[in-house]
Amino acid sequence: MNERYELLSPIAEGGLGTVFKARDRQTGREVAIKRLRADKTGGCGAAVDALIREARQQSVLHHTNIVAVLEAGTDEAGGHIVMELVQGETLEDRLGRAPLSDAEFDQLVRQVLAGMSAAHAAGIIHLDLKPENIMLASQPGGGMQVKILDFGLARAIGPPDGQAEIKQGSLHGSIHFMAPEQFERAEVDARTDIYALGCLFYYALTHRHPFDGDTKPQVMVAHLYHRVTALAELRPDLPAHTIRWIEWLISRQPAERPSSVAEALKAYENGVLS
Repeated sequence: MNERYELLSPIAEGGLGTVFKARDRQTGREVAIKRLRADKTGGCGAAVDALIREARQQSVLHHTNIVAVLEAGTDEAGGHIVMELVQGETLEDRLGRAPLSDAEFDQLVRQVLAGMSAAHAAGIIHLDLKPENIMLASQPGGGMQVKILDFGLARAIGPPDGQAEIKQGSLHGSIHFMAPEQFERAEVDARTDIYALGCLFYYALTHRHPFDGDTKPQVMVAHLYHRVTALAELRPDLPAHTIRWIEWLISRQPAERPSSVAEALKAYENGVLS
């Protein structure tokens, strides 16, 4: 890989990997390369396998609102994924800098739902939707392009596999955006992502988590007992339908949420809940 790609600068760093801006020497195109950190993985084969599995799952998702995976593999330095480079900022960074306008929130909702609808149609659930995994890029003609990142915890829709299991005090996922069924180690499906999207949209409108606490256990309890600050208290200026719609997405029981992202989008557009 080193012969083809020239690493230019680090973009982001996570628990097990670093993302670099790089140049494809064959095409001149700038790309993003996610590499495992040897100091964190110790050359662990399981970490490499997980990275390659992430790449394979994401590579089948061809959608304008999902970051495209170009290739993946291993070399003497370990595992890596080559992805399209998105010039912009994460939703988390944007909210720390300035709130979204009404038009930008509308674009966020429509584009994230479009991307996740495509993922679910392909039989893949994300399971780690959060502001850090949503990229926002300005378009030349105006408007905003939204891209969904990091399918590292994603898996095919099917029987539970214990992905939310608590091990050594840690959780697989981002605790503020995880659905109650993940903490309960129950079956997860598209409605689990829908709950996370509701938490994400609530956060985008308020810059506050709907389910919060001073410690991880307190946050878990808030999710499990549905202890949420009413959105209307924080944003009384919002249309009543927007408030009811987000509350629908973060319903405690999966059966009380939209059955699909397509249903959620239809209700958002029509202003009528099912």
